[in-house]
Amino acid sequence: MFNKLAPAVAGAILVASAQVSFAEVATLRVVTAFPQNTPQNIPLNGFVDRVNETCTESVQLDFVGGPEAVPTFELGEAVRRGVVDVGYSSQSFYASIVPEAAAIKLSTNTVAEQRENGGHELLNQIHQERMNAVYLARTHEDVPFYLYLTEEADPLDLTGKSLRIAPVYRAFFDTLGAQLVQTPPSEMYTAVERGVVQGLGWTSLGIFDFGLQEHLKYRVEPGFYLSDGNVLVNLDKWNDLSEAAQSCLNEAAVWIEGQGQEMSDLSVQDLARQAEAGIEAIELTGEDREEFLRRASDAGWAEIEELAPENAAKLKELLAPDTAG
Repeated sequence: MFNKLAPAVAGAILVASAQVSFAEVATLRVVTAFPQNTPQNIPLNGFVDRVNETCTESVQLDFVGGPEAVPTFELGEAVRRGVVDVGYSSQSFYASIVPEAAAIKLSTNTVAEQRENGGHELLNQIHQERMNAVYLARTHEDVPFYLYLTEEADPLDLTGKSLRIAPVYRAFFDTLGAQLVQTPPSEMYTAVERGVVQGLGWTSLGIFDFGLQEHLKYRVEPGFYLSDGNVLVNLDKWNDLSEAAQSCLNEAAVWIEGQGQEMSDLSVQDLARQAEAGIEAIELTGEDREEFLRRASDAGWAEIEELAPENAAKLKELLAPDTAG
């Protein structure tokens, strides 16, 4: 009797074990703040692929979509509330929830160095407290922002001009004397085409994806600030994950942060394409260059000190140690 039942019992145990194992694989919904098929999403795509290839026994990522699923400036709140499990966004788009995150753009050291000196840990703590989200990974660290113009002008005095902005450079552009118009990325082209704005801030990537080379004629050098694409996980969802899932996600986060050379190379290529398309560089030198960069840095840190004075000094120490003091 025992010998006849043993295979059946063993089979039942195997089925039950498989069911338990299958049930332990969590599936997280992912939404990006950037329009799909733009280069800003390249690191996210790499991260999703990495997780789905290496975390098969603990967690998988289901890409839902971009702004068509959740509007760009609403994604931060969606992650906070758990409507979205994983959001991929720039701090600029959720600055109203986590004002300290603006310090990311002012970084003068690397993401790896911030993981070493406690900068990443501090940002994670702040994101958890303010946004109910884990600050899992930061990408785009080698891609700067630029000021683009439709007509030649003095970059240090744009009185009478209108500029399309996002929160990331609002304070800085305000020092240039321009009128500021905030729009989501999806509306940039229309704003430029209709002459609503005579310039805008954007990174070295994506100008061609939005068709902006048709109307932009100048790019101000040097670049300022550093862009970011942050992987954010709803904290409640994170706490529900197994230790294996959390560990695997953390490993994938460190891995994707180490793949920045691809974005850096694309940045160089896109600047060359801009020149071929007729976008000329307005090269600031000497005192004008120093003034341009000083305004950018001072405006950025002043904004953080005003909105989050309790964390500003520590963030500056850990993310921009060469400017602290």
